[in-house]
Amino acid sequence: MNESLATPVSHPKRSFQAVAIAVALALSLAAGVISLWRLESWHATGMDMAWYSQALWLISQGHWRAYDTVVGYPALADSGSYILYPLGLLYGLIGQPGILIVQTLALSTGFLGIFYYAQKYQFTAFDLIGWLLLYAFYPAVIGPAFFDWHPDVMMIPGFFLAICAFENRRLGLFVIGLVIASATKDVGAAVTAVFGVGLLLHKETRYGIIAILIGLGTVLLDFFVVLPWIYPHGVVVWTVTYGWLGVDPTAAFQHLVSHPGLIIKAWTRPNVVAAVVVLLLAFGFVLPLWSAFFSPYGLPILSVFAFNGLSGFDPQIYPFHQYWIPAVPFLFATALTLWPKIRLQTKWLWLWAMAGLLLFTFTQASGQLLTFYQPYQSVLRTMWHRIPRNAPVIGMNKDIALLANRTQLRLIDASAIAHSTPGTYAFMDMNDMSNELVSAKALHHWFHILRANSHWKVIAHQHNIWLFEKRS
Repeated sequence: MNESLATPVSHPKRSFQAVAIAVALALSLAAGVISLWRLESWHATGMDMAWYSQALWLISQGHWRAYDTVVGYPALADSGSYILYPLGLLYGLIGQPGILIVQTLALSTGFLGIFYYAQKYQFTAFDLIGWLLLYAFYPAVIGPAFFDWHPDVMMIPGFFLAICAFENRRLGLFVIGLVIASATKDVGAAVTAVFGVGLLLHKETRYGIIAILIGLGTVLLDFFVVLPWIYPHGVVVWTVTYGWLGVDPTAAFQHLVSHPGLIIKAWTRPNVVAAVVVLLLAFGFVLPLWSAFFSPYGLPILSVFAFNGLSGFDPQIYPFHQYWIPAVPFLFATALTLWPKIRLQTKWLWLWAMAGLLLFTFTQASGQLLTFYQPYQSVLRTMWHRIPRNAPVIGMNKDIALLANRTQLRLIDASAIAHSTPGTYAFMDMNDMSNELVSAKALHHWFHILRANSHWKVIAHQHNIWLFEKRS
């Protein structure tokens, strides 16, 4: 028979890879659509969607200091996030929907990391798909995917690129990955330096020194050059997160050295223990911990867990928030490396079961997932369009995210009302106060101040949604 007419040979491996790719694309698409719908249905919040959006918008308009009025300080003063500047230039072209898509793409690069290890160790179809599902529903991935926007997500492609480049001895890509991670936030730079120490301990001298220089260099640049110049008051979030340990990192270190019992006390708090259990349960506890001792990836994992465990800021400890992102690439790298050594035919069942459990836990913890009900969407949008483009705005946490592209935007409080200039608009949806940073009582109090103050005129109101303008 003519060879060209022979029946084509099927390739099961190629077919399952196609299925796995389809699964990864479907998960990414679902995450992107849900995050966009959350924004469109007015469920994105002032903290953090509005404040990061305003910072990015200011940068796109050439305001390089990016003094963010939502939080009251320049964007860099929060955590030394240099990545905001190239993203800010991009924001001018793509806006809020665009940066949410960028966030989804950044988180989706974790799938590429899993495909890399699956190819390296010849995973079965069920193993590969199980790891994709586990990554998609992992607390520090699914939480940030649906909660506003954060620059932290850029640590996923940064660290995964650095890990894969290191394993394949691609020095240039290794440097690029660590520069991206270090530019994301101070914590990314610190973890980069710790990664370098881990590399040195495993006799990877060249890569270790480079990682330490990039990470430690960025931290020193932040604390001794950039931050004192742009905001002499120091790193703003320090007081909220680690202020209980000392007024600055040096004081905190001295305090911990003289009172080492504080470390154990902090790490054994119920919410810290619960977070660690949730984050490690997906791997059966053993995979990342056991493999960490035999790879340079262990120290970065331990540093993130130790650092977050010392925080006095409860949201930083919550496992579904972005603060655990720096550990994610290292956790998966260690677990995926050890996975082929487990000689159980049905081991994939653990991955699928854990993925389902994590998804269930997330839906219970976050309330809504696939739907964000907003009965007054058209009313909110109509009132939004009545506010002049760059007019100052004050409003509630759940109402100001889509109003962020302006130079003056503040969360409503007594001070914001009293110090508003003529031409300021106050926007308040009094129907739902479940996603606010203050009590309903306080919001009603400020609403009645606006109603009673002759300087504030009601411009529109419908379905208990109110728009005020301050007149002279």
